[in-house]
Amino acid sequence: MPGERSTAPTCMEKITDKYHRPVQPGGKQPEQYFDIKQVPKRTFQIGLAALFTGIGISVYDASIGLYVSSFLVACFCFSILMFMLLKYHGDIKDLSVSIISMVCALLVFAVCLEGLQSEEYLYFFPLLIAVPLLVDLKQTRYRKSFLFVSIIIFSFIACIVIGRYVRPMEDFTVTQVTRLAFINRITAIGTTIVFASVYTFFEKKYIDELMEQSHKVIDAKTQFLASMGHELRTPLNGIIGVVNLMKEEQDAVKQSEYLQIIQSCSDHMLQQVNDVLDFNKIEAGKFDFHPAAFNLRDLLLNISRPFVLLAGEKSVEFIIELCPEIDVLVMADDLRLTQIFNNLLSNALKFTDIGFIKLESAFMKRNERSITLSFSVEDSGIGIDKADQEKIFDSFWQARNEETKQISGTGLGLTICKRIVSLMGSRLTLISKKGSGSKFSFDLAFNYAEKPAPAPKKVNSAGDLKGVKVLLVEDNKINMMVAKKILTGFKATVTGAYDGMEALNNMANDCSFHVVLMDLDMPVMNGYAAIYEMKKQYPEVPVIALTASLVDEQMLADLVASGFKDCLVKPYQPLELLSCLRKYL
Repeated sequence: MPGERSTAPTCMEKITDKYHRPVQPGGKQPEQYFDIKQVPKRTFQIGLAALFTGIGISVYDASIGLYVSSFLVACFCFSILMFMLLKYHGDIKDLSVSIISMVCALLVFAVCLEGLQSEEYLYFFPLLIAVPLLVDLKQTRYRKSFLFVSIIIFSFIACIVIGRYVRPMEDFTVTQVTRLAFINRITAIGTTIVFASVYTFFEKKYIDELMEQSHKVIDAKTQFLASMGHELRTPLNGIIGVVNLMKEEQDAVKQSEYLQIIQSCSDHMLQQVNDVLDFNKIEAGKFDFHPAAFNLRDLLLNISRPFVLLAGEKSVEFIIELCPEIDVLVMADDLRLTQIFNNLLSNALKFTDIGFIKLESAFMKRNERSITLSFSVEDSGIGIDKADQEKIFDSFWQARNEETKQISGTGLGLTICKRIVSLMGSRLTLISKKGSGSKFSFDLAFNYAEKPAPAPKKVNSAGDLKGVKVLLVEDNKINMMVAKKILTGFKATVTGAYDGMEALNNMANDCSFHVVLMDLDMPVMNGYAAIYEMKKQYPEVPVIALTASLVDEQMLADLVASGFKDCLVKPYQPLELLSCLRKYL
């Protein structure tokens, strides 16, 4: 968006799962990914604890002459080590299941070997405490923890039954039993206390992190609402003020000037809304690209023209350095490229009062099918401090001109630029120094267009719809009035209806309508229900949807499948409406 340095929010991402960040486009985790529960890491730690505890018990058993028990525990330690190595190399999926199962199996075999007199069953208590450390309860919804607890309880019951009714396989002296039971008690109690303390520590850490994330979300929402409030109220205040002035103004020249101000303020408000909608589409993974054939050099020159004039008004030199290889016909989304360069050039112009702004392209490589080019937008403006260069790609963060103390914009411009460039398979980079300007760069590969771009259909602004009968279905009276004025201005004959039922009645009384413009959200009968009846009764009449909703590729496909010929998003320009109608007449 014009006039800002900012980019994508991590705080404003949905936190229905607050401790697992969503996967970015392309399947990669965000760079600052942080698993708040750290379950895989703790599973390794508890596995190591079990390994070293087992080694200690094995050595102790051997020292008091219990060689069979020592060998059994040593085998257990070896198994734990093997499972950890397999997990490290990715050969097993879940280490926690293996650890729990191995410990339970060891305790069952230990009771078979030693009976209940050695009190090995006491190790089930720290094992139960370890379950919430090994299982992410917030994520698994207790299914996995129920499995673990079931294994532990079943093994505990098996130990008690075996200990009571099966004779131990190994004979002990009274001294050996006393020493073994004492060591098992101390070790079991100690590990229980340690696991309980660790569990308490990690739960506190989880709660603290959750609170911090919640505060960040609240702060981000507050900042977003404040920014949007400022950015929308400022042009809205201009519109209201100018409208009041126009009521008293009789001079035609002044009225024309006021209308230009209203148009400018309206365009600014629409840009803010479009940025928010684009950002929302990117976050939802519904950001679409629509490649078209165009000349890359012509596109950049067309984008640059308004900025050349604006730079001249500020006495800032605007430099364009385009490599010869850029004069080529390519297939890409020209609207998204325009969006990127508009944002970068607007930022450069906003923060540069003296010096230059430079748009540059450089050739990198080519093959039979594609060409790779490097693009950069450089300025000699206020620059960005090194400490802030990470923040520049956080959403709703804005650079401030310390001399004027002024900022503007919602802080989404660079957010959107960075995400679009990323979705195009590249990366937006920044080189900047405080007080010495900034340079944003990225590389893009373009496929050659197989055939010349078709000439755009020119809409004659003086064209008309004379003889065309339009049924306009719109429940909002102001929108109805505006659309009627536009259509009658193009000499169309317009009949209005305020809901789908009234529209069907009008078509039943007069079946000579050439086209229907229909809002989607209306009382009595909405557009979705009305189109179903219209297509059954009047399949030859084209129906165009009017909506202020966020229309993505899926929604457009659904509308076409429902029977609509096309969709026009409000607010629209008069020539957009005329062009859309002409396609289906």
